[in-house]
Amino acid sequence: MSMLRVVPVALLVVASASARRAAPAPKPSTHALVVVHATEYAFIAPTSIAAGTTTFRLVNDGKEPHQISILLLDRGKSLADFVDAMKANQPTPWATGVGGPNAAEPGQTIDATVNLDAGNYVMLCWVPSPGAPVPHVAKGMIQALAVTAPGSVRQSAAATQEISQPEPDVHLELAEYAFRFSRPLTAGKHIVQVMNTGTQDHEAMMVKFHAGKTLKDLDAWFEGGMNGPAPFTAVPGLAGLGKGRTATFTTNLTPGRYGIVCNIPDTKDGKPHSMHGMTLEFSIPAA
Repeated sequence: MSMLRVVPVALLVVASASARRAAPAPKPSTHALVVVHATEYAFIAPTSIAAGTTTFRLVNDGKEPHQISILLLDRGKSLADFVDAMKANQPTPWATGVGGPNAAEPGQTIDATVNLDAGNYVMLCWVPSPGAPVPHVAKGMIQALAVTAPGSVRQSAAATQEISQPEPDVHLELAEYAFRFSRPLTAGKHIVQVMNTGTQDHEAMMVKFHAGKTLKDLDAWFEGGMNGPAPFTAVPGLAGLGKGRTATFTTNLTPGRYGIVCNIPDTKDGKPHSMHGMTLEFSIPAA
């Protein structure tokens, strides 16, 4: 007979309860923080950082909404290759999204945390200008980012700092063609972990609708060339994320009506994923 079987049940319960009380609370993770300022139409950002978990803090100093979409380029590819492919309207299957802050309104500051392996990356903004729906990347809002093995790059204090971040409290799954939250969102601050379980890149473009507006108004505004006031305000979300990847973003929600959309073109027909039904509308009730 094992010793475990002769221990009184009451003692086991007490021991178990004591172990639970003694277990330390999970500590917030500490990792690199890179602050990026955005204007029309450029980033003010370091050109080289060390690999690892990194929070990108987007500070929008411009007059239009901006994002940071971070793409990992396959070995041998460069910023020039990406720009040439864009100009020739050629696909770039060798560029994979790893996330980034998506999107900040003028004067807003938002965070997203991504995992970076060593390699060549580009940072760009896909957001189009109101009334002239040309993505900002076509206006030069793109920058190369070299990510090297930890310890091989000396960073200035202005380029890289440290940040402590709590564990995610909500999970968001991206797939063809749906968004799935692990639980309903509530008013207040959340750390949202995003997981792409699909086969294509997907994004989480988050908006808060103005009073009386819905996803139909958002679609009509985009289809109408983004003329006139937008029916929504952008709230923090996550830029394009590749197959099998994870990243997080931080948001602070207030009561109201929200939407989440993926506008990344489909690899089969080139239509935005939102046209395949990758949208979600939901409400945040008052606390």
